[in-house]
Amino acid sequence: MKKFLTKSKKSISGDSTNEDLTNEEEQSRSIIPSKSNQSDNSNDSIKDLSPIFGKQNTSQSTQHQQQQQHQQPGFYDTSLNLNPSISNSNRQPISIQDRNSIFSSKQSFSTKQSSYQNSSQSKRQQYQYGFGGQSLQVLRIDEENVSGGGDDKLYKDQIFDELRKLSQNLTYIMSQYNNSSTNLSTTVINSIECFKNFNSLIKKNQELDITSFNNLNLRKIIKIYLNFYDNLLKDDVYIKLRLLLVKHFNEFATIFNYKSGDENIVMKPQNFAIGSSPTKNFPNEDVIRRIMDKMSQTNLSINEQNGSFIAPIMRGVSSNLSILCLYFGYPDPQDIHYKLTQSIHDLYDDIHVLVMKNRIELASSSSSASLQHPGDLPKSSPYSSVPPSQPTQKFKLPFRIPTDPYEPPMSISISTENSTRVSGTMGGYIYPKINLKKQPHLKSYANSKFAISCGHVCLDSTNPSNYPNISAPSSSLISLYKDALITQYQRSNQLTEGSIAYKSILNQMEQMFPSKKVKIVGPKGDEKYDMKNLPKLRFGQIIWGERTLINLSTKPNEISGIIEKKLSDLAIIKVNKLIRCNSNYLGDDIAFNEYDPSLIMENLYVRKVLNLKRFEPKLIDENIQEIDSQISSNSETSEESYHGISVFKYGSTTRYTRGNLNGIKLVYWLDGAMHSSEFIVNSIDHNSSFASGGDSGSWILTKLQDLTPQQQGLGVLGMLHSYDGEFKQFGLFTPMCEILSRLEEVTNIKWGVVGCVDDKNDDNDNDYDDDEVTSDEDID
Repeated sequence: MKKFLTKSKKSISGDSTNEDLTNEEEQSRSIIPSKSNQSDNSNDSIKDLSPIFGKQNTSQSTQHQQQQQHQQPGFYDTSLNLNPSISNSNRQPISIQDRNSIFSSKQSFSTKQSSYQNSSQSKRQQYQYGFGGQSLQVLRIDEENVSGGGDDKLYKDQIFDELRKLSQNLTYIMSQYNNSSTNLSTTVINSIECFKNFNSLIKKNQELDITSFNNLNLRKIIKIYLNFYDNLLKDDVYIKLRLLLVKHFNEFATIFNYKSGDENIVMKPQNFAIGSSPTKNFPNEDVIRRIMDKMSQTNLSINEQNGSFIAPIMRGVSSNLSILCLYFGYPDPQDIHYKLTQSIHDLYDDIHVLVMKNRIELASSSSSASLQHPGDLPKSSPYSSVPPSQPTQKFKLPFRIPTDPYEPPMSISISTENSTRVSGTMGGYIYPKINLKKQPHLKSYANSKFAISCGHVCLDSTNPSNYPNISAPSSSLISLYKDALITQYQRSNQLTEGSIAYKSILNQMEQMFPSKKVKIVGPKGDEKYDMKNLPKLRFGQIIWGERTLINLSTKPNEISGIIEKKLSDLAIIKVNKLIRCNSNYLGDDIAFNEYDPSLIMENLYVRKVLNLKRFEPKLIDENIQEIDSQISSNSETSEESYHGISVFKYGSTTRYTRGNLNGIKLVYWLDGAMHSSEFIVNSIDHNSSFASGGDSGSWILTKLQDLTPQQQGLGVLGMLHSYDGEFKQFGLFTPMCEILSRLEEVTNIKWGVVGCVDDKNDDNDNDYDDDEVTSDEDID
């Protein structure tokens, strides 16, 4: 792993020096006032520097001329002031008495000056400070100016200076801890004192445009804080120190989060998507991009824990106070993982490294987690009633039921009819773009519509030749819920209100989902039949699907000889011809305006496919250890880059969740191979997770009006296939443009999303016969 992340410290230190010098130059310019009565050609005059020096004696030859100049207001003598102890031939000790001096008070002796000694210099006035020397002058800044009320530019420059001091102090404290000079508790206490001193000096009294994007010292401070919070103080024994550090850092953060108004809210570190802030091209973002790209192209033999991943994200207390972070997730972190990441942590001053117990899982694991406990079920449902002698009980099923079974909306739960545990989500509807003039032999498919989901949800891994029938809602959810109801009914006392309620809902379920005989094919091809509760109307049947790694390009990399691969996890479902699927509609059975007030009317329909082109790097020489010597280029144009935009999805398990599109892909190790995938970082402000088991197949959507205010409707970016199983913060997806390209490659036919406007490059002469009835046999 170190091979991927080798970095020269010299180049990084050079960058930080340039940024610090820029701030110092701005501070110097703000301290030195300019004279308005001077002409433009006097800007470079040495007299402009006179305010920070004192008046000096001059020779008698120019005394009369200078007396006339002294009468002018604001005049200062600019003659050089040589240290009298150096100009004096006698060696005398120099004692620095000023307590505000930054140098030591120990005595030192001058040496003979190496320059020519002018005789006039010995006549200069001798200053007797201490033991014959003049103390160093220290620039004093009044506290009332630092705390506000002064010039805005001067106040901002002074904050830059204080941030630099805080960064240097914290870096020194951390270096003492890394050298085992102090223990962890002392290190944290000393760091807290630094934050307290800063907070007492700088007051939050105005809005500042100082963020982690434009200030290197602020990024260094945030990194040190995150290292304490995420790595050093993660054990429960340090809980008090951790809370104390969080308290004082929050006070520090509120100085820069002026608009938030969250002074009394504890701001814990959060994850943000790269590109989600208005500022693009975060410092060192290109470096992280090249690191992840090189890892995805490696041909090294890697044997890592299944589900391990590295996710490049932003991490901090707010979008303005966040830095780049490499998030390492391992199902079972070992000491070698912590040592490896610690070595990576020291490569960059402003890139955080985090190790967590986490893993990548398919978003269709066990469907039992999506069921509520029957004893806690809300009482509402409009399906059927019990006999009049019994009280009417209404229940709401824990899975989505379409209002019109002949026109099911998108994002409904699905599974195979013989499934017992696996369940997923039907993303939406697609169609083949048939040109009847050029392809008359495909006339039967001209009006056909197909549903799409993930292959690991609908395909039978034990029998790939099997083309199973699909149930929507999911047959496994129906069976699990029925079994739970029966268990509760058997536990309840007879003739009680609870027993009558459970019996009532069981009768309703039998009417809604009658029992049918289902053929189950074993791994050896043996067949048997079982009774399952299924919807009255069969949804469709699988006609094609795959879950495999395919080549991203036809030609290998000329240097490494590697062909980058991508995951194709698709299942195409031929929908029953009795079902109308003329639009990708979120549905009217759920009040989506409760999640977002703008999700009404036209904004409930998918109208556009957003083209997410893959990152295409330049060739990388595997023999070069320094990755920064290779420059990558992004094939994305400004119109095709949607990094950081707000997105949402509706899955059968976690329902409506929001997040942001991350600007860089993650890499993960699954099923014995290295994968890379675009992903979503969940939005903490609206939900605690983004995806979970049972959400596979749901579409990643965004409102088009967020991209172009004049547009209405939804845009689809891709289809969810995996998530991080421990915290459910990330959602991995395949771009929809790649899915359509893969279908075109397999069928030699262009494909589109139902309800979306065709691209200008597509054929516009697709002749569809709206009155033509498909000749396919009724699936039901």
